[in-house]
Amino acid sequence: MTPAPAVPQLAAFRTWCAEAAGVPLDAPGALHAFSVAQPRLFWRTLLEWTGLPWSGSADVVLTDGDVRTARFFPDVRLNYAEALLRPLAGVPDDAPAVTAVHAGRPADTLTRGQLRAEVGATAAALADAGLRAGDRLVLVAPHAAGTIVVALAAAALGAAVSTAAPDMGAPALLGRFAQVEPVLAVLDRAAMGAGTADALLAGLPTVCRLVALDDLPPAAVPTDRLADLVAAAGPSPEWERRPFDHPLFVMFSSGTTGPPKAMVHGAGGTLLEHVKEHRLHGDLTPADTLYFHTTTAWMMWNWQLSALAVGAHVVTYDGPVTGPETLWRLVAEHGVTVFGTSPAYLQLCQDAGWSPAAHVDLSRVRAVLSTGAVLHEWQFDWVAEHVGPVPLQSISGGTDIIGCFVLGSPEAPVRRGRAQARSLGLDVAAVDADGTEVVGAVGELVCRNPFPSRPVGFLRDPDGARFCAAYFAEHPGMWTHGDLVDLDADGSARLHGRSDGVLNIDGVRIGPSEIYTVLRGVPEVADAMAVEQRDPDRAGGTRMVLLAVLRDGAELDEALRRTIRRRLREQASPAHVPALLVAVPELPLTHNGKRSERAARDAVNGDPVANADALRSPGCLEAIRAAVAAAGSGPAAAAGTGAGDPLLRAVTALWAEVLGTGGIGPDDDFADLGGTSRQVLSLLRRVRLDLGADVPLPVFAGQPTPRGLARAVAAAGSPADGGVVTLRPGTGRPVVLVADAWGQLNLYAGLVERLATDRPVLGLQPRLTGPDGTHAPIEEVAAQALERLRAAQPEGPYTLAGYSFGGLVATAMTTALEAAGEPVAWLGLLDVRPPRAALDPGELAAQRWAGRLRTLRSGRALAAVRHRLVAVPAGAPSPAAAADPGVRADPELAFFTRSEAVGEAFRPGAVAAPVTYFLAEGSRAAVRGTLTAWRRVAADLTVVDVPGHHGDVDDDRVGMLSAQHVGTLAERFSAALR
Repeated sequence: MTPAPAVPQLAAFRTWCAEAAGVPLDAPGALHAFSVAQPRLFWRTLLEWTGLPWSGSADVVLTDGDVRTARFFPDVRLNYAEALLRPLAGVPDDAPAVTAVHAGRPADTLTRGQLRAEVGATAAALADAGLRAGDRLVLVAPHAAGTIVVALAAAALGAAVSTAAPDMGAPALLGRFAQVEPVLAVLDRAAMGAGTADALLAGLPTVCRLVALDDLPPAAVPTDRLADLVAAAGPSPEWERRPFDHPLFVMFSSGTTGPPKAMVHGAGGTLLEHVKEHRLHGDLTPADTLYFHTTTAWMMWNWQLSALAVGAHVVTYDGPVTGPETLWRLVAEHGVTVFGTSPAYLQLCQDAGWSPAAHVDLSRVRAVLSTGAVLHEWQFDWVAEHVGPVPLQSISGGTDIIGCFVLGSPEAPVRRGRAQARSLGLDVAAVDADGTEVVGAVGELVCRNPFPSRPVGFLRDPDGARFCAAYFAEHPGMWTHGDLVDLDADGSARLHGRSDGVLNIDGVRIGPSEIYTVLRGVPEVADAMAVEQRDPDRAGGTRMVLLAVLRDGAELDEALRRTIRRRLREQASPAHVPALLVAVPELPLTHNGKRSERAARDAVNGDPVANADALRSPGCLEAIRAAVAAAGSGPAAAAGTGAGDPLLRAVTALWAEVLGTGGIGPDDDFADLGGTSRQVLSLLRRVRLDLGADVPLPVFAGQPTPRGLARAVAAAGSPADGGVVTLRPGTGRPVVLVADAWGQLNLYAGLVERLATDRPVLGLQPRLTGPDGTHAPIEEVAAQALERLRAAQPEGPYTLAGYSFGGLVATAMTTALEAAGEPVAWLGLLDVRPPRAALDPGELAAQRWAGRLRTLRSGRALAAVRHRLVAVPAGAPSPAAAADPGVRADPELAFFTRSEAVGEAFRPGAVAAPVTYFLAEGSRAAVRGTLTAWRRVAADLTVVDVPGHHGDVDDDRVGMLSAQHVGTLAERFSAALR
């Protein structure tokens, strides 16, 4: 047996490349830079260096085209089975090639010579059964030596092979194999579920013959036992070399995002990529024994199979994992040097407190590989402590490329939580939404150059439209893989999960991996999945639902809910706190063990699940639906008490009403209870209306608990005491923001924080109601607001601005100031819709039609009011209550409605000052036909578009002042200031 080399094979290959390029490549990153800068020279050098058997001409390495269309080595011919089974220098034919480990019976081993002979005999048998070059064969069998023999025999004949695990059900198998249209099915029916083989064959009308790996009776189609065919077969036909792109494997996506895609991979691209990864990145040699825990349904089975091409000894296992010790005992007993596993298995061992090094001999293990999910930093520490001083190499790619984008390196150091290197020859990068590369930040994983293991294409995709849409639509000219990654300048990478699993909660992007990292510290939680749900209370809005699988004996009571939310808020951010937290028995996993956020998301939203057949346990979806429905519709518990303090009791009752929950303790954090920024504003409005106190948002943020709010209420002044408040200190003339329809300034907090000005920012809070509680007209509100403003700023020029109702007051103040001969430098109107009293008949008609269209398109106008109503005996009159005597308007909505009525009756006077109108994107349709009313008022009017919606109490979509959009508004507001 050839001993392991003293220096990595990567070093020898670097020397070849340096000689070919005529430049040294010793600097860090130099070899990868060369490989993507000179792809033709790199891939030609790699083909020659590997010593793989091929014929034809390699003069044309790469045809013209981009990553989607370019082809590699169009004049090269090879045979995959020949490349894996050829005699190798220094590797005798009696060296072990495959050891098959079984549960409950002894392992069996095939030498390289025996494997070559069995593949030849089986190829002859399959040829006698009618299999020809260009045909497709489906193979359902365990991870065992016989499965390898059949696959290589088919490849030797030039047939394409598609494999699956025998524990998959008929619907899942048909979801894959119906696209393959195979002529031959090779099945181990004894390992399959009852009736599965019959249902599968019934759904595959193209199958002409069944080749059985078992002794069961014949099926409905012509049936032969493979052993009988082999015994009767003649000499093995010649293993003809075929074009580089000749179909080898038909692979399937995992089904995490929809029905599996049938991807055809070519023999040359698969072989060259795998040998590159095994020899250069894994430093795999004939001295190695490789075991990767996989099934025949996962691409790691194909990847491990190709290790035969480098002369390595491959171990297979077709039994169950019965505990943390299962795979480590296999590794020890069979002298495995390179062990491939998953983060889930490593976590199983850690959670069980089982230390492999303390129980078994791992002295031959030189590397542990992990893929299939995000590998966390603490798992690197666990391997170092409980396995030994061996590199834990995070590798990641996919079935789509039948290889890796990022993986290990025998020369680079291992950094906790990161893959060591980018794959040689692949221009892997992280890009932002515009396709611009980002370094050291999370972006979309792309490959910007052609690579040989790109699929030849999809089945049932004659014009390539599905193939293009899958990988090239988002960033044309680049392969977009669907993973989130951050790449450092040293080439190391950290995976952050699927980009389609990223949550977009009202425009805020949240990476679920950050949530799962925090939940590792909550012992009651065994597993969790965060998904996005359409908010049933806010048309167009979204919320986060956290599905938690609890450990035995744990209960998702209020105490655990608070613990989870508090940990997420403290260790991640308030944005990571779920709106809904439910316990479920299990999470949806595909047959190869990948989590399917797509299926969970469809379940919580009540949508049809497109990939249900791709799941191991589709029944878990109904349990998820039921749990979410129960949590979302159940009655709130008692609000809680204030331990004898009437103010605390009143504050706690408001919390319960706003949050729709109960059992609130005096020191519970608002975010820990799932409170959102919108609900904070609603709570503080209710405090103002119900308790007669105005609590600024920063004060509440300092202690966001019922007890803290009660203290703030006790210390706060009444709304009647409002006047001019310094929102941000500065120098020069102040910028004055006028309060909203509730007389509050809290919704301006994000804007004030982000304004790019050194000037002071003041908040003006005029009284909106008279002594009897009725709303004063806009002109009266503006007049007393001016008194308060002049006390703070005796003379102009004045700079005024206001949102919605506040903008109307600011307009009336501007008119009065100019009438008194006092200068106004600038007036800013933040999506201030023209009052009805200011509209002419044509504008009124346009406004009515805009409202009707909005209702017809979304159906949300009625819901926007309905969800703010509480079913109690009739109370204070309001438009809604008048229409339905069975409901009482929410005080917040009722106050807003009265402010709105005052605003609609206002008829603005002329304004000479420059006016900038900040038009929310979502208001364009509603305002389009009425902006002429503002142009009649303001001769110098500039309209500036800003993202977002109006976002008022009657518009629950993402507003222009929301965290998502306020940064853009602040930038444009700052630019317009005078």
